Amino acid sequence: MTDNHASLDHSAAWKSRAIGAVCVIGAQFLFGTTFPGNKWILNQGIDPVGLGFARLLLAAMMIFPFFLARRHTTRWSAADWRRALLAGVCANGLAVILEYEGTGLTSASNASLIIATESVFSVFLAVWILKERLHYQTVAGGAAAMAGVALVMMRDVRHFEMHGGGGLLGDLMVLGSVVSWGFYTILSKRLLERSDPAVAIFYISIFACVPLGLVSAGNGALPRLASMNAKEWGMTIYLGAICSGLGFMLYFQGLKRLSASVVALTLTLIPVFGVLFSVLWLDERLGLEQLAGAVAILGGVTFAIWPREAREFVAEDIPPGQ
Repeated sequence: MTDNHASLDHSAAWKSRAIGAVCVIGAQFLFGTTFPGNKWILNQGIDPVGLGFARLLLAAMMIFPFFLARRHTTRWSAADWRRALLAGVCANGLAVILEYEGTGLTSASNASLIIATESVFSVFLAVWILKERLHYQTVAGGAAAMAGVALVMMRDVRHFEMHGGGGLLGDLMVLGSVVSWGFYTILSKRLLERSDPAVAIFYISIFACVPLGLVSAGNGALPRLASMNAKEWGMTIYLGAICSGLGFMLYFQGLKRLSASVVALTLTLIPVFGVLFSVLWLDERLGLEQLAGAVAILGGVTFAIWPREAREFVAEDIPPGQ
């Protein structure tokens, strides 16, 4: 009887992990397709800040039913509310502006590869702000990833020197958004320790919508959003409700079922999907330097993240005898 119970527990654990794996891979797929989707709709003349406002508002609407069901589980202190306001208005809002403005100037492939370094920045910010331990592998992996970013940007650097243009500026803006996303991750981590994810994400999204909405109203972007055609609205809804709203819900469902190390490692799938769909949707092509940079970024990010909980991954996620 005991063996039967153990077998059932073992089967249930693997089923839960399989569901978690499907959820988190699905989330990374949606996150990866964000960059070519952003680039396509920005090419239609949509204002980047207006697009960011529409996406976050649609994401909040997607999460709202989950928020209603879970809001009673969360009780925040005044410090928590300040942290959520800072995460939304400053970190998230600034990250969206820099990412979308930058993507409008550079290629979707470059944007997705540069954004991949966000996890490394988050680790270093966690060491600085949260006083977490710094591993030597993190330093080495981070250095490799940043060398990869330099290779990815090299074509835009040469183009800027010879012809001018905004490609390099776009790369630098996306890199600035990486730092902002890192602060967003650290601030959100504190909130998620004491609240349901749907509640935290909903409030942060609403707070981020305020400055983006005000800027969009001031620069005349809202009338352009209202006049979008069906194809443009379809892509905007996909980016907001599906990529952001559903993507984050899948991500946190995966995080509940898998160890943090496994989920962190799947972040390397985002640039893979991003580059793949940039090639398929936008007919972008990677040069040799970008390919070398992609290898350095993916390898460096993986090496930087892996040591943080590798032993826990082996102990928790691989059953005995496997």
